[in-house]
Amino acid sequence: MRWVIFLGILTLAIFKFLIAQPTNKEMPIKAHIWGEVKNPGSYYLSYTGDILELISQAGGPTPNADLSKVTLIVAKEKKRIGLNLNKMIKKGEILLLSNGDVVIIPRSKLATLKEAIPFITTLAVFVNLYLTYITRR
Repeated sequence: MRWVIFLGILTLAIFKFLIAQPTNKEMPIKAHIWGEVKNPGSYYLSYTGDILELISQAGGPTPNADLSKVTLIVAKEKKRIGLNLNKMIKKGEILLLSNGDVVIIPRSKLATLKEAIPFITTLAVFVNLYLTYITRR
C-alpha cells in the first residue's frame, strides 16, 4: 500500500515537473545595453522582455542620456534601428526584445559640450596668454 502511494506521489511530481518546463518561447532572453545607463551590461529578461524592462534593470538612463537617438541592433536580422524612446513612451508603444539584441543609448550633445567647456576654456586662456606675449615683444 505504501508503494502505491509513493508511486502515485512520484508520478504526480514528475508530471508537474514536465508540465512546468517552459517552452522555447517562454525561455528568458539575454539582451545587452551599452552607453548612458547607470549599469551597462548583459541582462536576462522574461521572454516578453521589452526595451523599458532592460533599461530599468540597467539602473535607468543617466542624466546625460539622449533617449531620442537610441540604437537597437536586432541580433536575428543583423540590422540597426534608430529609436526615439521619448516619443515611444509618450505614445505608449512597447518594443519587445529578442535574444541577443543590443540597445545603445548615446550621450546627449549638450552633455558632451558641458564636458568639453573646461578644456576649451583652458585652451582659450593659453591662446590668449600666447597672443599677449607675442604682441608685447
